[in-house]
Parts: sequence; structure tokens; C-alpha cells
Amino acid sequence: MKKILTIFFILITFSSIAFADVLPYYVNSLRRYGIGYTSVTSPTVMRQTPSKDGKILESLNFDFITGETSCIENKTRCSQDEVFAAFSQSKKIALLTTLDETEGWSLVCFNQSQNPVCGWVKEDAKNKFYNWSDFFNIYGKKYGLYLFKDLQKTDKILYAAPIKQSNTTGSIELPKLINPWLIRGNWLLVKVNDLNNQVKTGWLNFRGNDGKLKLFVKF
Repeated sequence: MKKILTIFFILITFSSIAFADVLPYYVNSLRRYGIGYTSVTSPTVMRQTPSKDGKILESLNFDFITGETSCIENKTRCSQDEVFAAFSQSKKIALLTTLDETEGWSLVCFNQSQNPVCGWVKEDAKNKFYNWSDFFNIYGKKYGLYLFKDLQKTDKILYAAPIKQSNTTGSIELPKLINPWLIRGNWLLVKVNDLNNQVKTGWLNFRGNDGKLKLFVKF
């Protein structure tokens, strides 16, 4: 009986650890296109043109303590799931999908499933644009990465070079820790620590040709 209880405990513990690191946050609303993300603070003003004189399309207000988000111009409460590509109350990070960037302005978009709102946000010390390379190099190296749970086995293959015609170096099974090293286009050179204590390195195709992301920063 004692042996059975011990095995049961191990299985429960193993399952909890295994799923803790791969469950995605806001996976259903994650904007899977664009040129990167813009980290914003509250309030965030979105304008029709990249100019301080541009017409205000929306003013986004949010609180990292309560998590409440509101669209001031439309006078409605917005769902985080609809607005942000990622939102972390503990890390105080709010990211909007960026479609374009020019001379200190980011063209961001949210609420795309119902009534899309896209506008220009002024970049400054608080609102900062991150292209894919900067995003994974800065945030990825600081917090680590996780895979989305709906990936196919072919999405988890590691390659010797950033091209699918190269040799494979292994596959990600139950990742405990994923750290990025380099980025080349839609490829990341990663170091993976599996739950079985195996360490693997290789190139991972993190973003498909259709723009669909396969992993994200573990905020």
C-alpha cells in the first residue's frame, strides 16, 4: 500500500511540474503577426497618424494591481484577453502587437476579433518597441521561454542549423527550462533543460511562415 501511494504521489508531482511550464497565457488572443511588440504604460494614447497632432482614436487605461482595463474614448471596459498580446501583473508588463514602426512611433493594434482598433503610439522611456530579435534577446533571456500546448511533434524538433534541411539535434519533450541564445529570422538557437535532466541545444523554428508563434516569453 505504501508503495502504491508513493508511486501515485510521484505521478501527481511529475504531472504538475510538466504542465506548469508549458501552459500558455492568453494563447487564444495572442496576435500572431506583425513585426514585434510595443511595451506600453497607462494611459496609452493611440492616434490616427504618427504625430502629436493626430486624431485620438483610443485612450487605453489599465492597472497592474487590479488588472482592470478600460477604453476611455469608447467608455467601455476592455478585456485583457482582447487588448493585449501579453499582460503580466507581477512583472508589470503590457504588450501590444506592433504592425509598423517609424521615427519614434509604433503602429499597434488590439481588440481585433470584434472591432479592431489600430493606431500610432508615441515611443518614449515608458513606451518602447521591440522587434523579434530584441524581444527574445531581452525578455527571453531574462525570463525564459515556454512552448504552446497545441504544438505538433514536428514543431518541437531542434536542428543543427536554422534550416529544416539540416540535421536534427533532438526534440523538446518535457522542457523544464528553455533559454534563447541567438535569433536568425524565424529561428531561435535555444538551450533546453528537460525534466529528465538532459540538456539539448539546437535551432527551433519559433514562427511559421503564416506568422503563427510556437513559443513565448514566460512572464
